[in-house]
Amino acid sequence: MKFLSSAVFLLLSAFAIAAEPPNLGLNLAYLRVHSLAEAMPELQVQLAEKHASVLDLRYATATEESTATLRTALTAHSAEIPLFILISPATPASLLEMIQPLVHDRLITLGVAGSHPAPRIIVKTDAKTDRQAYDAFEHGTPITELISGKIEKERFDEAALVNDFKNGNANAEPPPLPDPGKPDGATEGDKPTEPQNKKPAPLRDHVLQRALNLQEALLALRR
Repeated sequence: MKFLSSAVFLLLSAFAIAAEPPNLGLNLAYLRVHSLAEAMPELQVQLAEKHASVLDLRYATATEESTATLRTALTAHSAEIPLFILISPATPASLLEMIQPLVHDRLITLGVAGSHPAPRIIVKTDAKTDRQAYDAFEHGTPITELISGKIEKERFDEAALVNDFKNGNANAEPPPLPDPGKPDGATEGDKPTEPQNKKPAPLRDHVLQRALNLQEALLALRR
């Protein structure tokens, strides 16, 4: 019986480790929150660390108590350490309203259009694709695959985006991403063209990619 209990403990430990989202690179930790109340102990430890973090609240649930606790943690978070908070139209309004006044140059909210209040950076992808990319990780797609590949930014460098923030332009945002179903360089507003014999674009988490891209820009500015 003792051996069986030990085996079960090891199995559960292995599952917990496997389920933990990996570090995104660039000294950027990632924490995905499903229930804010349940995640608060881990979240408080994460926010106390001396490295940048991504806090994913896109499809989180929250209670009044957990929202208040998060506000305390965010208020105490060092303004020198970047914190990227991912939100969506599904994020509880109480969380969005609490976070909005705390946003500054190093605490940045990102997400698709439709959240109220709106994120500081609106990423040019639709809510359906954002949810598909979010769910893909839940269903086993490696997060490295969801954030890999070229981030479309030829016409807008993220270093310029960060500088815009510093100069007081809180509404700075990149241009529309190219539409994968149209010729190279075409965007959603362009006139339709003849169908192209191209493979469907791979699923990417553009909101999470943008946070990673901004961290890269901040590191470059620091250098």
